Amino acid sequence: MTVSAPSFAATPRQLDALVRHACAEATGIPAGEMPDTPTRRSAAAPGEYTSALPPRLAGRAGRDARGLAADVAAVLRRRPHLADARVDGPGFVAFTPVPAVRTALVQVAADAPAHHLLDLPPRPRPARRPAPLPGWTLSDLGRARDATRLRDLARADARRRIAAAVAAATAADVADLLADQPAADWRDASGDGRGDEAARLLAVTGEAAARVAACRGATETPRPHETTGPRLPARPTPDHPGEWARATFANPAFVLRHAHAHARTAHERWAAGLGLRRLGGGRAHTAAEVAALTEPAAEAVLGALFDGPAALRAAARRHQPHILVRYLEGLAAAYHDWWESHDVLSGRADAADDRTGTVAARLDVCAAVAGVLHAGLSLIGVSAPTRL
Repeated sequence: MTVSAPSFAATPRQLDALVRHACAEATGIPAGEMPDTPTRRSAAAPGEYTSALPPRLAGRAGRDARGLAADVAAVLRRRPHLADARVDGPGFVAFTPVPAVRTALVQVAADAPAHHLLDLPPRPRPARRPAPLPGWTLSDLGRARDATRLRDLARADARRRIAAAVAAATAADVADLLADQPAADWRDASGDGRGDEAARLLAVTGEAAARVAACRGATETPRPHETTGPRLPARPTPDHPGEWARATFANPAFVLRHAHAHARTAHERWAAGLGLRRLGGGRAHTAAEVAALTEPAAEAVLGALFDGPAALRAAARRHQPHILVRYLEGLAAAYHDWWESHDVLSGRADAADDRTGTVAARLDVCAAVAGVLHAGLSLIGVSAPTRL
């Protein structure tokens, strides 16, 4: 059984537009004149979303917030993309897209992960590799005098890139840069163990871990012995690097790079070795595929993918790269929980039933996670290995 292809996907951009147009119909206020009020995932139920736009418009419209939200919900219930809409709390509107619209998010994120993370509409890829933007070049951490200066440089690099990713004038160019995913291995720039403290720290941890360590903490000037997790010093030193010096799952930098390599290897190599492949975006999902992408572990990955643009905007608005780092860690955790709960590649290339399509839909999940992790790691200056 084939489910009709949705006219749009449950991305933050498209759900925001849906609510804005419903509010415009209910109030007469042009959608383009409404305040920026991002749609959020609801804590009440998986697959439900909420918007605070009605109470923000109530005063301007001369309306009671709950009454306006009820009118907006009534408009939304007429939309074929939604299963339900209701008033929530003091005047928020809560709504649930139909399952096929929710699962279409995976295809959007798989086909254009950088554009999804930056909350941009996809566009044709440039014919040639785009030139780096001013300020895009990373600092040479090995030239820092000490571990404190290294941390400052790494955080400044991440802030510049994150700011460029959300700025209207540069976001599209950043998305094109991030869409370029050349092959990368696990080799990591490191110091030679001699000279200044920064060079010795890089020799112990490598550049990827040093950058993640610098960006993971919320504190601008860490206190002595401050940590961001078990044996994870907020400012590691050559003599006390903690878990940042180890290639284990206790090291967040290793976790993020491993998750990217795993997801990319799964859909590019392991699947191909079994004669399986992605089927591409824009196609209709079967009922079996929708069911596979909306069971609890997969729903958690969908939710994490949806949250990416909001996390990036928050990191830029607050000048806090740790918001993006922690988001990426949550996405990696959701991906591994999903992978471990399924035999993701259980299918045959010549199968005539729903199994091959279900596997293809799950490969979209792998591609989406790999793409968003690559884009996010690139924004904080960390390379993403492409093979395990």
